[in-house]
This record gives sequence, structure tokens and C-alpha cells, in this order.
Amino acid sequence: MKGYKLIAGIGLSLLLTSCASEPEKPSFDTTLYDGRPVDTLTSDAPPLNEKEAITRGDIALSRNNIDLALYEYIRSLSFPDGQYHDKSLYNIGRIHQSRGNLELAEKAYSIALEENPNNVQVLEHLGSIYAKSGDVEQGYSYYLRALNADQVRLNSVSTLQQDDLVKPEDVEILQIDSDSPVTAYMGLGVLTDVKANHSLAQAFYKKALLIDPRSVKVQINTGYSYYMSGDYKTALRYTLSALEKEPNNEKAQNNLALIYLSRGEIKRAINVFMRQMEAAEALNNVGYFLILQGHPDKAVPYLQQAIDKKPSYYKVANENLERALAEVRAKTIEDSVDMETQQ
Repeated sequence: MKGYKLIAGIGLSLLLTSCASEPEKPSFDTTLYDGRPVDTLTSDAPPLNEKEAITRGDIALSRNNIDLALYEYIRSLSFPDGQYHDKSLYNIGRIHQSRGNLELAEKAYSIALEENPNNVQVLEHLGSIYAKSGDVEQGYSYYLRALNADQVRLNSVSTLQQDDLVKPEDVEILQIDSDSPVTAYMGLGVLTDVKANHSLAQAFYKKALLIDPRSVKVQINTGYSYYMSGDYKTALRYTLSALEKEPNNEKAQNNLALIYLSRGEIKRAINVFMRQMEAAEALNNVGYFLILQGHPDKAVPYLQQAIDKKPSYYKVANENLERALAEVRAKTIEDSVDMETQQ
């Protein structure tokens, strides 16, 4: 009987030792996951370390198996001694952002900054989320932090303060390379243009173009910035350069038409609009923008032509014509009052 107890004790001891030697299954943070059930994703053994989990995620992502990639990147976070948590969290945030789940994307990016406050890509993407949601101040702040983090990466002593202290020459001395955050530079340009500080915006755009000279988005935004500042010659150069690369880019074509209108080249503007819309709409657009540019008298004949093209249902052109005529009458009355005052 004693011998039996001894054998049973040895067996239990071996069982416990065997269980203790087996690797622990990595924990999984379900709060960062929003894909299909995880038990349907893979039957492979759990990853042994952080690098293996990340590699699995990279492979899955390259095969467009997004849920599996997300699962593996989240599993890589379960290793407490991991060295790449901020990079994995960036990948997690990027997947959520591409799916339109901005709440989870923001959460992943925020945790990533706790791991590494100077992760340039994370800061840049947070800036993009806030800027696109209309939170200009937050967007500007994160974009600015991305630029400063990039200076840290490049061992530069230059940094930027808040926008009310930044001058174009402060931007010009920033160091950049091919890995610098072009979206952050462009984003700062757009947000600065919104504040009507066009010279500063153009300094940001120039840096963005040095990073990526072929970026159509940056060229379009640069051209529009010069258009808003009244430099139509430079605006035309950047806009035409963008159209050389993407001839059918609708935004660039619209900007080109606006530039032609501002230069008094109305026929050219109509021709540009007619590349992407029918004649009535093109004529209405010309009339509408002429009103905005302070030329309601010039707008009237084009709006009348638009109505003639589609009198049955072109409601917008009729409304714009009424507005143009009202502004012409108001200007006539104002001029008459001024003449009487002078007499």
C-alpha cells in the first residue's frame, strides 16, 4: 500500500513538472479587437515570443488576412518584455483606421504613445484623425509633435512651438529625409491655410515636396494656397504640375478653373469645368464663382445660359441668378448713394 502511494506521488509530481514546463498561452486583449471570432482564425500553436507574433501579423497582412493580422499584432503585446509594442500598436491602429473604426484606432495610438511618446507615425496618424474630424487644434498639435519627434529621430536641435509662434523661417531650418512625415507637413499646411497664414502654410508644403516631390496631393494643396494668397502665376504652375501626373484629378481641375477665373480667362475656365460635367453645370459653376469673386455682373450672362440649357429643372442656376441680380442692384444703389454724397 505504501509502495502504491509512493508511485502515485511520483506520477503526480511528474505531471505537475510537465505542466509547469509548457509555455504559457499568450494573453489576448479583446478590447483592441473587432474581427471575426478568434477561434476561427488559426489553429497554429501560440507564438513563442514577440517577434514571432509580429512576423505572423506581417505575413497575414501581406496576404490581406486583416483579422488574423490584427489578432497576431494584439498577441504580440502579451509579452511583457517586448521591445516593439509601440510599433505593433501602430499597426493595430492603422488597421482600425483603414476600417473606419476611429475610436479603436485612437485607443491603439494613444497606448502606443505611452510606450513611445516620440513615435512619429503614431503622432502623424493621430493628427490625421483629429484634423479630418474637424478638431483643428488637436490635429495641429499632433502634427506639430510628429515634426518635433522627427527632429529627435534625426538628432536635430530644431523644434517648433505652437502655431502662433511659428514663422516660415522656423520651418525652413527643420531637417528632413525620405522617412520624414510628409502627411504631417502637408496637414500643417492645410490647417495653416485655414487660418489664412498662407506664407507659413507654403513653408510646410515646400518641406513636404522636398520629402516627396511627386506627391499630387501636396502639389494641389500648394497651388490652392498660392491661389488663396493671390499669386495666380505660382498657383497655376503647381496645379498644372499636378494635372500632368493625374490629368483626371477632379480637385486639380476645379482649382485650375478657379485660377483661370481669377485671371479673367473665363472661356478657359468653362472648358476646364466641361471636362468633368455637362455644359449647364459648367456655366452655373462659372457664374457661381464669379459671384464669390465679387463680379455678379459678369456672372449674370453665364447663369442665364445655364438656365437656357436646362430651364425645366436647373433650380440651382435660377437661385444663383437671383443672387447675382440682387447683388448687382445693391451695388448700383450703393454707387448712386456715393455719387449723391460726393455732390
